Parts: sequence; C-alpha cells; structure tokens
Amino acid sequence: MSSSITTVAVLPPAVREYYDRLLLMTAYPTLIYTKFAQKRVLPEKMGDTIVFRRYARLPTVPIPLVDGVTPPGSPLSVTDLKARVSFYGNFVTVTNQVELTVEDRVLNESARLLAQNLAQTMDEVTRDVLASTSSVLQCSNGVNGQTPTELTKADIDAAVKTLLGNDAEMISEVVVASNQIGTTPIRPAFWGYIDTDLLDDLEAVSNFVSSSQYPGNQKVVLDSEWGATGNVRWLYTSVGSVSAATPPVYNNFIIGKEAYAVVNLRSETGEFYIKPLGSAGSADPLNQRGSVGWQHPFVARILNDAFMINLMATHS
Repeated sequence: MSSSITTVAVLPPAVREYYDRLLLMTAYPTLIYTKFAQKRVLPEKMGDTIVFRRYARLPTVPIPLVDGVTPPGSPLSVTDLKARVSFYGNFVTVTNQVELTVEDRVLNESARLLAQNLAQTMDEVTRDVLASTSSVLQCSNGVNGQTPTELTKADIDAAVKTLLGNDAEMISEVVVASNQIGTTPIRPAFWGYIDTDLLDDLEAVSNFVSSSQYPGNQKVVLDSEWGATGNVRWLYTSVGSVSAATPPVYNNFIIGKEAYAVVNLRSETGEFYIKPLGSAGSADPLNQRGSVGWQHPFVARILNDAFMINLMATHS
C-alpha cells in the first residue's frame, strides 16, 4: 500500500492507547517572503502568463531652448517582463478504518495542515526566486575569516547605499520618537529577510535596535520582526535561503518597493478539494479511501534587480 495513505498503523485508535485529547501543536515556520511583493491576480480564462510593463525614465534636458527651434524630444522606452504561472498541489489520503476507529477529526486536522502547507510552499517558491537575483553583495567587514564574513554595520550600510544609488524607494515610513523610557526612533526603512541562524549576528551589529524598543504603539511591529539596523527592518524565518556549502552561506534579501511580484491565477487562496469515501467510483469499490488536498497556480517574479540586494553572509 502506498506510504502516502494514512492508515490505522499511522494513527492508532484511542481504544489501543490513551492519549491527550488536545492535539499537540504542530511547529510551523514564519512565512515572510511574499509579504512585500507586488500582488496580482491573473483572471480566469485569460491565459497563464502576465506581463509587467515598466517605462524607462526620460533623459534630462539641461540645455536651454533656442528661440524658434523645436527640440528633438525623447522616445519612450518600455520593458516588458513576463511571468507564467505553474501549478502546485498536495493531498492527504485517509482510509475508512481511520475514520471509523480514530476519535480525532482527522480530515479536519488534515485540512489545517494542508492550508499551512500551501502557504509555506508559496513562500519557499518566492524565496528561491529572490535567490536568483543578479544584485549580490558579499559581507566583507566581519572577523570570522570566511568569505563572505558575518553581518556587520558596514556591510548593511553598503547594501543600503547601493539601493539608494539605484533610486530604490524604502517601504516603511519613519517611526517617530516617543516619551517612553528605553525606546528609540526608527528610520524609514527597506525590509530585510534573515534566517534564524543569524539572529545572534544581527543583534551584534553595532546599531541594532530590538523591535521591543520601537517607540509608541507596538502595532508598528510586524509578525516575525526581530529589529532594525539603520535603514533596514528585519523579518526572520527558520526556512531562510541558505547554501549547502561548508560553512553555509546565507542569502539575506534587502527589499525596496516594487522589487518583485507574486501572481495567483483566479484567487489568492488556492482551491481545496475534499473527496469522501467512495468518491473514486470503481477505483475504490469498497469505499476505503477519502482525501483532502489543495492546488494552486502561482508564480513569483523579480521586477527590478536594482531595487533589491542579496547580502550574503556566513555565521560568526
């Protein structure tokens, strides 16, 4: 029998063993990589490819007009970026013996797990697309002797300087100072994505400010926000972009406005399917199998490499 089918061997009935009726928490990583993407929904029956169009800036004309002479003008320059959706999906099969003998609402729990599975899959697909950017800086100001080194203020500042030189726009506005003790104002900021393995190195950066020290209402702190360094606010995840090298090299993405996009076909939530026992017809003559699953058409696309930086680092 297929190992992907949930049977009583996987979920023993409660009559065999006593168990806590409150199910234990399933550990989930925080999902961050789609948070600051441009979000688009491709309408149904309109194809599987979306085109993003960007116009180039017009050249400046610091030359006075000559009386009676028409200047040459400037042609428009357009760049089209295409993104084609791919289909992703997963499912869980449950046997009739599980439904008859196990007291948990197994299909309900399966649906919850699959919803998280969908979101994490889209997050990781986006993460891997960001890792393909051609805009890369390697940390070089640390002291761990590796190439790249650990994160430092100088390296983060260099990434910010590059983004500003590319006219990338920051995403978050300034968080102004308050009269609360132990707080500090936060600059307008780009957003950084960092793996949990590097949080101790991030805290060691000389100008690091913990999110607990942000002034005013803590509603300005996003879920999974660890803190800020200068003009970068940082979100963490346990499934960051990391190489298989020794030592591992971590990709820390620093993002400006309109750096990348995610596209969903028809809706942003995906489609969920519940197949009851016997729904397979003659393929399941004894009504032994049911299933619950999801399918989602999705694509992530870098829109402008100049508006993001992959700041590569190792751990101290």
